Amino acid sequence: VKEFTILLLSVIFVTLIAGSVQSISADHILEDGKGIFKDQDHQNFTKTIDSNSKYQIHLQVELRNAQGQLISIAETSHGNYIPEGISDLMFEKLGKKEIVTIDNIKYEKVQYVDSPMKEDEVDYVSIWALMVCGEILGHGHKCVSVFQASTAVVSVTQTDVVTNQWTILRNLD
Repeated sequence: VKEFTILLLSVIFVTLIAGSVQSISADHILEDGKGIFKDQDHQNFTKTIDSNSKYQIHLQVELRNAQGQLISIAETSHGNYIPEGISDLMFEKLGKKEIVTIDNIKYEKVQYVDSPMKEDEVDYVSIWALMVCGEILGHGHKCVSVFQASTAVVSVTQTDVVTNQWTILRNLD
């Protein structure tokens, strides 16, 4: 009876471990091997410079002091996005869409402006992101960068005003 109990507890223990590993990895391994996350701590991004990129990102970061004087502008025309459906969902929520054609490729264009707040006295920022927060299976409540772009480093003080002007194109072809 003691051996049977040990065997039964071992089977239950292994089943519990296998079940929890499966739920944690469920987001990481989808049908095509890609999900929102590469692993527990790192997101899975696609670069917009890839030839088969679904999205193109342009970001202009405008920095002004508390008096409204222009300090700097940083720009980039490349970025990253999560290749799964969450990018499409966020794109739909960003505002009014416009159809544009660039180099004989048809795109759906959205423009979005945000002003991130800084709590630190001085911060050096080069990665800017449009984020969504919520419960994510295996990760709990978490905020993830759906779209992100890197610029030259911008020194931001607590009283500075940052205005990010995003232009995101979604390939329709």
